[in-house]
This record gives sequence, structure tokens and C-alpha cells, in this order.
Amino acid sequence: MVSVIIKVALLLCILQLIVEAVHQSPCPQYFRYISDSITDEIIGFVEIPSPPKGIPLTLIVKLNIGVILPTNYLGKLELAQPKEQSIREVMQGRPLYYKVHFPLPWPIPILTDLWFNDEHICSGPSASQPIMTSITLKHTLYPPSLKLNFDSNINFPQPLPNFPSIQDNPPVEYQPIVTPSSEKSVSISKQNKVECGRSSINKFNLLVAGGTNAFRGQWPWLVAIFVAKKNFEFQCAGTLITNKHIITAAHCLLIGNINLPPNTLVVSLGRYRLRDWFETGSVNGEIAAYQLHPNFDKGSSADADLAVLSLRDKVEYNDVIRPICLWTGPALLANVVGRSGYVVGWGRDENGNRHLQAPRQIEAPIVHQEDCHWSNSDFVLFTSNRTFCAGLRNGSGPCNGDSGSGFVMYDNKTDRFYLRGIVSRSLLNRTTMSCDLNQYIVYVDVAQHLEWIQNMISS
Repeated sequence: MVSVIIKVALLLCILQLIVEAVHQSPCPQYFRYISDSITDEIIGFVEIPSPPKGIPLTLIVKLNIGVILPTNYLGKLELAQPKEQSIREVMQGRPLYYKVHFPLPWPIPILTDLWFNDEHICSGPSASQPIMTSITLKHTLYPPSLKLNFDSNINFPQPLPNFPSIQDNPPVEYQPIVTPSSEKSVSISKQNKVECGRSSINKFNLLVAGGTNAFRGQWPWLVAIFVAKKNFEFQCAGTLITNKHIITAAHCLLIGNINLPPNTLVVSLGRYRLRDWFETGSVNGEIAAYQLHPNFDKGSSADADLAVLSLRDKVEYNDVIRPICLWTGPALLANVVGRSGYVVGWGRDENGNRHLQAPRQIEAPIVHQEDCHWSNSDFVLFTSNRTFCAGLRNGSGPCNGDSGSGFVMYDNKTDRFYLRGIVSRSLLNRTTMSCDLNQYIVYVDVAQHLEWIQNMISS
């Protein structure tokens, strides 16, 4: 009996040596061919040393196999250890292990590429057989309390240079972290029937031109939009208009001239502290799809710089998550010239900070279109009869990171806020290479696009 066991062990060792000899890994520090001790099948084994903590971890394995597969089964990429144990290993700074199950026992696929969180960590030889099937397997491990389903490993081209006289507020990159909450306490309660345009805070701060910190829950329709790359990058702000839809600027969904895939977008509703992913009452959600306005010009015009995002799952309203009211009544711009609206966001402040931990709010009056054009001839290039200009031109206003924020106006008759505009464009200060807040800001006039918006949220 002992001799049989020894022979079996020797056979397994020989098989392992044969596997390694026939199938040399191009990067043995990351990928090896082994024989599964349970099934005796030849599998791939991936080791990722010291993966980052607190963010989704996505592994992409690309293989070539010299045969036409008889079925649609391409194999499987899975964690080598239980999920909870894998998460513990990551949090303790230990390696992360994966198993790669091949679609057929023979021939064994050849590794061609290995990607981890958008980093190309291994490249294998190109195919040499006359018949070749390419296989791509993918797995994402999410940190605790962040259960999303999107692909974060997509290479995006760098943004194009700014147009001569406008600035598309660029994204800001940061590592998401958990921070203790010290802002004003808000009681979180679910609310099935919530009226639009109303905050859970009874009395609003008086807004000042220089911008003041907002209270948590004061602007419950404010949404933070992120792009998943190596880390979560804050891209833009948005505004919740239903329990399923968010409106923002169309240019927020572009990198250069390339549309961002919906599954690379993550939104946070009810968010106050920008880097606190587990903030009480906030909800992190994924985007199922989005629609750019059909008249959106990827060039300089702000005319139809609008997009509506559809959440994969409906959000439950609470004290810090509520929708804004869409504009009602006459859409004529002349009716609101001279009146002020409010913009809230995490964007660059007057001290040059690239983004803020807590959102700030600003008050801005709407001006005549002619006054906007006369103030600077560059405004003629990217305004239209479906945009408006607003601001005090005193160094205050929305800036980098505030693109897509809503311009909301208060109606004291109904005691509600209504969405009138979306932050779209600003002139470029060539000294600071940032937004010029001594000029007006250009907004898309939402009131001129209500029919399209209604079609988007009803379809």
C-alpha cells in the first residue's frame, strides 16, 4: 500500500514537471501551470503580491488555445481561497491567489496577457498555430460594503487639450478612504413617498458669494460620479431626478472623444464626504446605461451638453437622498434673468484645492445673454438660445470638478427647488490654467430640453 502511495506521488510530481516543461509561463512570478490536487486537471494559478486595499481588484486573463471550442464555455477565473479569506489576506498585505480553469483538458491554452487593475503585468508569446481561439476571463473582488458589478480595467486615452477659450473641468484622482464623520448629524430614515425639491433640513444656510460649506442632507439630490480605473476618480457631479435617473453634463462621460462605457461608472447618492465610501445613508450604485443628448456637440458648444444616466437598481429615498423637481412653467429665459440660483459641488475652491472633502454651495444670478456676449466675445462660440450665463464675476463660482452640477432655483410659493441648468463651460484663465471665475459660467438651460428629458426617464 505504501509503495502504491509513493508511486502515485511520484506520478503527480512527474506530471507537474511535464506540465511546466511543455507550458512555460512567460511570467512565473504571476502565473503558473499546475495540476489541481482535487480534480487532477491542469489549471492556471495566478498570484498577485500585495494588492491595494479598499478598492475593487480586477484581474483579466487572456489566453489562446489552438483549437475551435466545441461549446460556448470559455473556462472560469475564480479566487483560489474563499472570498472572505481572500479579503482578509488583502487587508493584511498578503498575496491574492486565483485559479484559471481551462475550457478543455487538452490542448492547454497559452497565456498571452495578464492585466491587474488596468496595469499590464504580463505579456506572453503571440499565436503560431493556424487555428486559434482567443479567450478572455475576468474577475473583480470588491472590498467589504462595496458590492458593485462593473469592469474597471479599460484603457482610456488621455483627455484632449482644452479648447482655446473654454475648459471642460477635468476629473480629480484620489484614493477612496474611510473617514470618521464629523459633519452635522442627520437622522437617516427610509421614505417611500418623497416630494421632489425639498430637503430634510428645515432652515437653509444663507448662501454667500464666496461659497459656504453645505450641511449634510441640505442638497439631497446631489450625486458624485466616479470613473473606475486603477482607483476611483471623481469625474463630475450630477443631479438625481427620479429614483432611477441622474442628469449631468454630456462631456462628463467622455475621455477625449471616446464615450466612457457605462460599466466603468460608479455613482454615490447621499454622499457628503467625497472620500468616505461607507458614509451612513449614502448609496453606491452602478450605471446600467446612459443617453447623450442627440444634439450634443463634442466640440465647444454647450447647447445640448446633457446626459441622463440610468441606475441599474432603483434607489430608496431617505433623508439624504431625494430628487430635484424638473422645471415647470414658462421656459422663457427672460422670466428668470436677474434671479439667482444655487450650485453645489466638490470642485476646486478659490485657494486652488483640487477637490473638497465636503461640498460647497454658491449663489449666482442669471444675466442677459447679450450681457454675457458683451462681457467676452468668446462666449459667442459656445452659447446658444438653449444655454444661459450666470455668476458674479468676483472669483467665486463652480470650477474644476463641478461640471454636471445642477443650477437649482427656489420657489417660495411651492417651497421647492427646481432644476434650471447644468454646469457646462467656463473660460480658461491662462495664468492659472484653471477656470476663470472673473467671467460668467455657461449652463445648459434644462427648461429648453424638458421634452427630451421626459422621454429619457419614461422609456
